[in-house]
Amino acid sequence: MREKVHLDVLGDTGPIAPGVAPSSGTDADLAFELALPDDPEGCADGKTLYNAVALGIEPARLVEYDAGDHVYQKGDRVMCEREGSVACATVVVASRRVLSGGPLPCVLRRLNDDDTAILAALRSREQAIWGEARRLARELGLPMKVVRAEAILGGQRYALYYASEEKFSYRDLLRALGQTVSERIELRLIGMRDAAKSVGGVGPCGLQLCCNTFLSDFAPVTMKMAKDQGMAVNPQRVSGVCGRLLCCLVYEEALYRAQRKLVPPIGEQVMTERGPGRIREVDVLSMQVRVVLDASHVTVTLPASEVRPRDDRSPSRPGP
Repeated sequence: MREKVHLDVLGDTGPIAPGVAPSSGTDADLAFELALPDDPEGCADGKTLYNAVALGIEPARLVEYDAGDHVYQKGDRVMCEREGSVACATVVVASRRVLSGGPLPCVLRRLNDDDTAILAALRSREQAIWGEARRLARELGLPMKVVRAEAILGGQRYALYYASEEKFSYRDLLRALGQTVSERIELRLIGMRDAAKSVGGVGPCGLQLCCNTFLSDFAPVTMKMAKDQGMAVNPQRVSGVCGRLLCCLVYEEALYRAQRKLVPPIGEQVMTERGPGRIREVDVLSMQVRVVLDASHVTVTLPASEVRPRDDRSPSRPGP
């Protein structure tokens, strides 16, 4: 079944979003012909077809929104629903068709001059509350890092995000804030990784933090991943600016796990062209091994393909 859906275009939106073909109409009212499945409700799987856009709500976090009857292009600034209120966001992925199993929040409209002025005032007030909270936290000696302030319900109240590794009483901070600011303040605890994602920074590699650029979710990272990759188990070497294990340890873990199956384990007794020996170190990326020869106790580096298990080897023992 094919059904024509009319989408109103507000102003100059530039090229049409990929996957949506124009059929006829003017700049103010274009008709798009969308190829819908035979079952518009999602082919019996309970899903609904939406004209959706992806909005950048927070750093490296995209959320699908229902664009209704409008076409939005990448970079458009829009007003949208968020946490029972109205917020401003940027379109990261332009209008396209998306099947969703549940209702999507709605995009309300494009940003206008009045919205821009209101948002500028809210951002200024957020900075003022954030700076005041940081000052009071330092004066009170609280073990917390005030990350940012966010206006809620159009500035009726403000959420103050903070990170802390210790438990403490924040009543003194709320009491002090109540004496210096007139707005209602809510304290919200976030993790150290979320704090780094919100603030941003530069990692040990010299590039902007992954969590602040493209990572939308945090994958579990373990010390075993660092050991599998041959990294020195030094907290300063394997930790990021958030104090947690580097997120990038996850990126190559699958490769190391697969490559390690192709080389003999450490401690394995093998035969080489120079005689028998025992595996001391393994480099899974270059597929090389370091072998301690039994006769001369000399350590040699050989390709993994040039060593083979010894027929008379004793049970494997761990390396030194």
